[in-house]
Amino acid sequence: MGNLLLNIAFASALLASICYFISNGGKEKFIRYGRMFYHIAAVLVISSAAYLLYLIITHQFQLTYVWNYSSRDLPWNLLISTFYAGQEGSFHLWAFLTAVLGVFLLSYLANRDIEIKSSNYKEKYEPLVMGLYSLILSFLAFILVIKSPYLMVWESFPNDVAVGFVPEDGRGLNPLLQNFWMTIHPPVLFSGFTALAVPFCFAITALIKNEYSRWMKLGLPWTLFGGMILGLGIMLGGYWAYGVLGWGGYWGWDPVENSSFVPWIVVVAAIHTMVSEERTGKFKKTSLILCITAYLLVLYSTFLTRSGVLGDASVHSFVDPGQEVYLFLIVFLSLFGGGGIGLVLFRLKSLRTAPSEQQSQLLSRESALFVGAITLCAAALVIAVGTSWPIIAKGTVEPEFYNRMNLPLAILIASINGFSMLLKWRYSEEKQFLKSLYIPLGFTALITIVLVIIGVRDFIIALLAAAAFFALFINLEIAYRIFTKDKVKAGPYIAHMGLMILFLGIIGSARYSEEVNVSLPLNETKHALGYNMTYKGATPIKGDEEKFHFNVIVEKEGRGFLLQPVMYYSEYSEGVMKNPDIANLVVKDLYLSPMALETPQDFSSSDMLSLKKGEEKEIHGMKVKFVNFDMSKFDREAMQEGKDNKDNIMGAEIEVTMDGKTQKVIIEQKITSAGAENIPSKISDNDKHTFYLLNMSVSGESAVEIAVVNDSIPKSDAPETLVLTASIKPFINLVWGGTIIMVLGFFASLLRRYRLIKSGHRKAERNTDSSSGHSKNGSRKKKSHLQEQD
Repeated sequence: MGNLLLNIAFASALLASICYFISNGGKEKFIRYGRMFYHIAAVLVISSAAYLLYLIITHQFQLTYVWNYSSRDLPWNLLISTFYAGQEGSFHLWAFLTAVLGVFLLSYLANRDIEIKSSNYKEKYEPLVMGLYSLILSFLAFILVIKSPYLMVWESFPNDVAVGFVPEDGRGLNPLLQNFWMTIHPPVLFSGFTALAVPFCFAITALIKNEYSRWMKLGLPWTLFGGMILGLGIMLGGYWAYGVLGWGGYWGWDPVENSSFVPWIVVVAAIHTMVSEERTGKFKKTSLILCITAYLLVLYSTFLTRSGVLGDASVHSFVDPGQEVYLFLIVFLSLFGGGGIGLVLFRLKSLRTAPSEQQSQLLSRESALFVGAITLCAAALVIAVGTSWPIIAKGTVEPEFYNRMNLPLAILIASINGFSMLLKWRYSEEKQFLKSLYIPLGFTALITIVLVIIGVRDFIIALLAAAAFFALFINLEIAYRIFTKDKVKAGPYIAHMGLMILFLGIIGSARYSEEVNVSLPLNETKHALGYNMTYKGATPIKGDEEKFHFNVIVEKEGRGFLLQPVMYYSEYSEGVMKNPDIANLVVKDLYLSPMALETPQDFSSSDMLSLKKGEEKEIHGMKVKFVNFDMSKFDREAMQEGKDNKDNIMGAEIEVTMDGKTQKVIIEQKITSAGAENIPSKISDNDKHTFYLLNMSVSGESAVEIAVVNDSIPKSDAPETLVLTASIKPFINLVWGGTIIMVLGFFASLLRRYRLIKSGHRKAERNTDSSSGHSKNGSRKKKSHLQEQD
C-alpha cells in the first residue's frame, strides 16, 4: 500500500505541475485541475507518512526500514523519530513537509491573486509558482519511488532471508541519535529547507514573466520564514552536539553542518537585498540570484550529504544511496540549477536598473546593505569551497581554515550592520552621520578598553568584540525607540541584536575556554579549574541497567553539585559511548566529558611480556625464552562439550636465565566453561618471581603472552579511576540566548509582513467590491439613458 500511495502521489504532483503550466498559457480552467491534482498529491504524501509511522509504531519488522532503525525498547518519542533516521525516511520527511507547506502556499497565492483582475490573468502568480512547486514535490516523490521505505527484508536480502520472514526485533536507533533533540532538530531543519523552495519559485516565476514588481512583496515573507526556521534548526543541531557528543563544542565545521549553514547565509543576504529593493527599487538581479542560489545550495547540500561522497569526510554523512538515486540527485540539481542560471542570463537586459534608480550615494542604507550582502556571500563562498574540498581535491579542510578565513568577514558583517542602521535610505548627510557615531563609538571604545584590561590580548578577537558591541548598542537604541510605539516594527533590530550577542558568546566560549584532563580515583578529591572534584562511583541508569552514571561531586567555596556523565558499551556501534554532563552556572558552563574508567588490574604493563616461538626477552633482571607449547594435559573434546575437567590445561615451556643459570619451567592455564584461570608457577632457587600464562596464539605464528610478577614488591591497591576532560565555557549562554533573540526578531518581522499583506488583501477586496458596484451602477445608468432616448 505504501508504494502505491507514493506512485500515485508522484503522478498527481507531476500532473498538477503540467496543469498549472498549461493554465499559465491562458487556459484558465486548467488551474482547477492543477489545484485538484496538487491536493491529491499532498493527501497521498501525508497518508504515506502516516502509514509509515503506523508501521514503525506497531513494530512491523518485516520492512527493512523499520527493522534497520527501530526496536521494541525505544521510548515513544524516539520510536517516532526513527521515521527520519535513515535515507528513505529523511527524504519522506522532506516530501511530507513540502506537501504540507504547499497547501498553505496555494491558499496564500489564491488570496493574493484576488488583487489581479480576470482580464489580466497572465499576471497572476499561482500558475507558475505552484507549477514549479508541484514539480519540486514530484521530484521528491520520485526519489521515494526509486528509494522506497517499504521494501521487505526478503527483498533487501534475497540470499539470506526467506520470503515471509519477520524478525523478532529491530537493530535499533544509533545511540548518538537517542536524544530528546532527535525529535525536534531534523523536522525543524527540513522545514527550513522546504521553505527556501518558495522564494526560489517566486524568483523563477518573475524571470519567466519578466515582471519584477510583485514577486518580492509576495516572496519576502516566505524568505523571512525560511531564514528563521533554518537558522533555528542549525543552532538546535549545535545545542544537540554540545550536550551529547562530548567533544565540548557546538560547531565543528563538519561538511554536513556547513551544507545547511551556507544556504542560511545566502538567504539572509537575500532578505537584506529584497528589503533594499522594496525601498529603493535597486538590486533586482541580486535579490533574484540570491533567492535562486539559496535553494540550489539546499539541493547541493542534499547531494553532498545523501550521495555518499562525504562518507570519509563527515560523521553525519549518509552512505551511498545507490546509482539510481545518485544520478537522480544530479539531474534534480542540474535541472533547477541550469534553469535558474539560464533564466537570469536570458533576462539580463530587462533586469538592468532604470536610469532614475541608478544614482546611489555611498552614504545610504541600501549601499551599506549591499556591501553587507556581498560580505555574507563571501563567507558563504569560503565555507562552500571548504565543504566541497573532498570532491575537489579528495581531501578535507581543517577547522582552522574556516576560523581564519571567516573571522575578518565576521568583523566586517558586524561593523557594516552597525553603520547601516545609522544611515538613511537613498541619501544621508555626512555631518549628521558622523555626529550619530559619537556615542556608539565612545561606548565601543570604553567596552574595548575594559576587555583589554580583563585579559583580551588577541587583537583580531578584540576587534570582533568591539564591532559586535558597536552594532549591539546601535540596534538596541533603535529597537527600544521603536518597541515603545510598535513592537513588531522592531523585528529587524532585535534579530541584529541576537546575532551580535551570538558573536560575543562565540568569542567567550570558543576562544577563552579552559580545558584539562583529570584522573579521579574513587572517593579521592582532586582540584581542577578552581573546583574540587570527587568521584563517588557509578550507578546504573534507572530503566536502562546497561548504562551507567559516573557520579562526580563538584565543590567550590562551600557550595557543591552533582554531575553525572554517562558511559556504556553499545552493541549497535560495537564501542563505548560517552555522554557529557554540564553544570550551567549563568556566566559559564562547567563541562565534564568522560574519557575512560581505569579499574585495578591483576598485572601491570611492566610485568607482561609477549614472546614468539624461539624469541628471548629480558624482564626484571632475567632473560625469558618461549620454547614450545605443552598440550599434554589439554582435552579438546572436554572443552568442546563444556566439561570442567581438572586436567584440561594448556601450557607453554619457557627457559629462564638468571645469574648465568638457565632453567626450564612449564607455565599453565586451566580452561573451564567460565573462562581461563591462570596457574602460578615458580623456578627453583627463586621465590621472588611468579610466572603466569595469560594468552596463547596457536594459529599462524606461534606466540604466548606471559606475566612475571616480583612478589617482593607489594601489590598496588589502587582504586578504580574515572578519567575525564573538564572544561570551562565562558559566556556560552550568550550563544543560546543570542539565537533565541535572533529568532524572535525574525518572527516579529514575519508578523509585521503578515499584517501588511493582510491589510493589503482587505483593501483589494474592498476595491473589487467597489469596482463591482460602480460597474452595476454604470449599467443601470446606461440602460436608463437608452430608455429615455427610446
